[in-house]
Amino acid sequence: MLGIAALVASTVTAVGMGGAAQAAPTAIVENGTFETGITGWSTPLGGTLSQSADAKTGTKSLAISGRTSFQSGPTATVTGLLSTDTTYDLNLSLKFDTGRATQNFNVVLCTASRSQCDVVASTTATAGAWSTIEKTFTPLSSSYDLMFIETPWNTDVQSFVIDDVSLTADSGPSTSTEPPAVPGNLLPDGRFVSDLTGWSNPRGGTLALSPDAASGANSLQVSGRENTQSGPFASVTGKIELGASYRVTGKLKYDEGAASQQFNFTFCPANFNGCADYGHTFTKGEWGTFSQEFTAEARHAAADWFFVETPWGSTALQDFAIDEVSLVKIADAPAGPEFTSLEKVQTKPIGDHNPLVGHKFGADPHHLIYNGRLYIYSTDDTQQYDLNTKDANGLPTQSNGYGGITRLNVMSTSDMVNWVDHGTVPIAREGGAAPWARNSWAPAAIEKDGKVYLYFCDSGTGTAVVVGGSPLGPWEDPLGKKIIPDTVSRDYIAGGGFPAGMWLFDPEVFIDDDGQGYLYFGGNSQIGTSPNVQGPQNPKSTRVVKLKDDMVTLDGDPVEIDAPGMFEASSMFKRDGKYYYSYSSNFQVNEAPGLYPSRGAIAYMMTDDPMKLKAPEYAGVAFVNQGTFFGAGNGGNNHSDMFTYKGETYFTYHAQTRGAAWAAALGTPGATQGYRSVHIDKLDFNADGTIKPITGTRGGVDQVESFDPYRTFEAETLAWQLGITTASTDTASVEFAEHNGGGNMVLSGVDDGDFAGISGVDFGAGAKTVSATVKPLVEGGSIQVRLDDVDGQVVAEIPVDGTVGEWTQVTAEVTGATGEHDLFFVFAAPEGAEAETDLFEIDNWSFAGEGEGPGAELAAQLSRTEVPAGGSVTVTATGVTSAEVEIGIESTYRALATVAVVDGRIEATVVVPADAEAGAHHIVLRDGDTELARLPLTVTRAASGGGGSVDGGGSSGAGGGALADTGGDMAATMNAVWLALLLLGAGSGLWMLRRRRQSQRAVSVE
Repeated sequence: MLGIAALVASTVTAVGMGGAAQAAPTAIVENGTFETGITGWSTPLGGTLSQSADAKTGTKSLAISGRTSFQSGPTATVTGLLSTDTTYDLNLSLKFDTGRATQNFNVVLCTASRSQCDVVASTTATAGAWSTIEKTFTPLSSSYDLMFIETPWNTDVQSFVIDDVSLTADSGPSTSTEPPAVPGNLLPDGRFVSDLTGWSNPRGGTLALSPDAASGANSLQVSGRENTQSGPFASVTGKIELGASYRVTGKLKYDEGAASQQFNFTFCPANFNGCADYGHTFTKGEWGTFSQEFTAEARHAAADWFFVETPWGSTALQDFAIDEVSLVKIADAPAGPEFTSLEKVQTKPIGDHNPLVGHKFGADPHHLIYNGRLYIYSTDDTQQYDLNTKDANGLPTQSNGYGGITRLNVMSTSDMVNWVDHGTVPIAREGGAAPWARNSWAPAAIEKDGKVYLYFCDSGTGTAVVVGGSPLGPWEDPLGKKIIPDTVSRDYIAGGGFPAGMWLFDPEVFIDDDGQGYLYFGGNSQIGTSPNVQGPQNPKSTRVVKLKDDMVTLDGDPVEIDAPGMFEASSMFKRDGKYYYSYSSNFQVNEAPGLYPSRGAIAYMMTDDPMKLKAPEYAGVAFVNQGTFFGAGNGGNNHSDMFTYKGETYFTYHAQTRGAAWAAALGTPGATQGYRSVHIDKLDFNADGTIKPITGTRGGVDQVESFDPYRTFEAETLAWQLGITTASTDTASVEFAEHNGGGNMVLSGVDDGDFAGISGVDFGAGAKTVSATVKPLVEGGSIQVRLDDVDGQVVAEIPVDGTVGEWTQVTAEVTGATGEHDLFFVFAAPEGAEAETDLFEIDNWSFAGEGEGPGAELAAQLSRTEVPAGGSVTVTATGVTSAEVEIGIESTYRALATVAVVDGRIEATVVVPADAEAGAHHIVLRDGDTELARLPLTVTRAASGGGGSVDGGGSSGAGGGALADTGGDMAATMNAVWLALLLLGAGSGLWMLRRRRQSQRAVSVE
């Protein structure tokens, strides 16, 4: 949560004005001069406190550094010291020196759980100058535990100092005199001192002054409401500036209806299309407060009305009153746009690991672990962006909508940081694997017996599945219809198993340790028809059903799930014998700690049975709405997946960070229009197995293994990029040869100054050459190879020669690339070329190390160490001295292929005989009767059903990965016959024969 609870999700529990008076000491906060130390102050929300000699008065102040969030600030304890019938005087001075020229600061009162937080004073400070806050106030609650100083959610987290802090109590109860007018209020006077001038009721109802006021003489009451929008309206036409920051505050009370009720504070244009609303929950019979800060997006700037309403679709038409309502600008819009081209916006800054890729959108992520490699599937939001309207710069002007999405993205990694873009899986409509479907959203994938089962939803109408021979296909449709509801028992449906309004979407698939498969699906915040309406507290809108061994046939009827506050996005994960069912909560649920989640969050349940998911299994909130962490334009729906990979547990989700970077750079902050990007952050657990609150970050997760450059790897392997995109090609992939039926990709849209970056590349003792497979589109382009940054040391420059429009390989010598570095390929146009000229396309890269080449060290590698009978594996070798090499398989030797050697190198894909027995074998490289290399390979039975995996994805298996590894820890062993080095890495087998002892890659030999 941030300083104001309303900022973290669209809700805050209303603050009661009542409370028993209690005697308060004259001085509430002690040690406010810090001359003798920092006793009494702490940083429970992050940061480090220390004395500072930069004092306002005296010789010492209190400094905070190393702040981890906007709420990290000096904190004093006020538990039991405040009363709602007493007024208090607050004074403090503060100063900051770094960051922006001016900075907003808040003084906040919070409960220990931060379920209620209220700003009591604010100031705008100037860098390098002391600023003083003086405020007299009456607390809204007597339950506060903490008073702290913060920066608002959409500003910096720089260090600052405070001095001369005092909080003292006035004698006697507070009076009901009129509060002062709010300076800069953009609304008509919201104190309602003597009239309601400027307030109207264009949507019905009656407005009148009421003596039941939060303060002063009157409030504004609305009665006789005709619809949910019947409420007090005020004009804001032309008053809200795009990109500026605002705070809307006020108080509200109602006396009829439910014990608690959501009210929305809404900005709308005259036609009521494209509104921005902020929901807050209030308690019947009590005056409650709301406060919401926001950065004005296009929908705010276009608003004609501000009004208070109850949620659309609800039956809540009770009378209510408002008081002390104001709308003020708290920060000007930033300077004009720095960019006029989206291609030049760095949507993923160098060093950040979120979003996973910066060149495309993706949403609703789901993992698959296939032969040791991690794949992430997602909804292809880029497809909808391409279809929708945009301004002259390419910024979307039309909301996502999802209706045109028929493809699913897929990308993969072995190190969690460098991601290979494998393009898209065509699913729905003509040309797709399931052409009868209209849409493909929210994928869920799992591996069983070498096959990949990829589930998706056809909008909200149902769930379907296609089956692939690998993570990239080829794909087939086993049913020719939806698995849900088309294969569900007609009696179950006739009996009301799917109530009206239930969305049959957002599938999750899970295979337990015993091989039993489960399918989870469904959603919506309210289902059923009167009088049997369910929701939004317990809509019971999701289901789980067992799957038969073929993974496409239901084994019984679906079972109801009662997940508190359910909305959508089912996910299942298993850890230490416990099942974790997570989901996205809806935006109408009333939060109750331990019982119901906050709105738009990822909530979860813990159970001993994957089909026993009733309300008592509710365990809490794992991840609050992503808007909490990423600011304007990043809220909205939430969708996630949890999984374990290479010994760590991860949480993947989406946020609108790419779109937000575009909008901010082009001067329209927050105008993201709902296009989402995939993120991954760490997931940690408490000792009792509950999930520690997950923090959404731009930094992301750590790289788990170094990247190996001494092989041919895809050019669309990206940690960072600028300006480029990817395109499909018919040219066969070298690194992912077994996937040629499903999608080789190339870098495209390459202009002058664009770049592609790879993280943590281990050059060992040194690289000798670098090669690229390119297709020139103009003559004279070049590629600079740089270390550590786009402006870093140039270690090679590759001239992009060759016939324009034809694929060719280009090579350059490398100087100075040793050890581990980030690697950048920076693209340059020939002199005189027009701006934005596409220069070339790039299929792959490869490096050769010192000592490689004919007569040097022989190194051989398999793309996978486990393959089903009849499957294929790619063999790569360098340092080969013979003219050709025979490749065979052995337990009993059989030749598979003969390959010509070019420049000491071979690369070939061979097919394991379909009749090969399951078990341990070797791929053998021979020159005549001389054996050159022997690579271990495990052959499995051809896929035929049975088996299973856990953690919601495939199991990695004991043999490592199916694809070429990108680095990692390697175990060395000496072969007595060949005196060779046998390196086994996650996902690859590597055999090296040392022919000479010079400039080898750094590998210890035992």
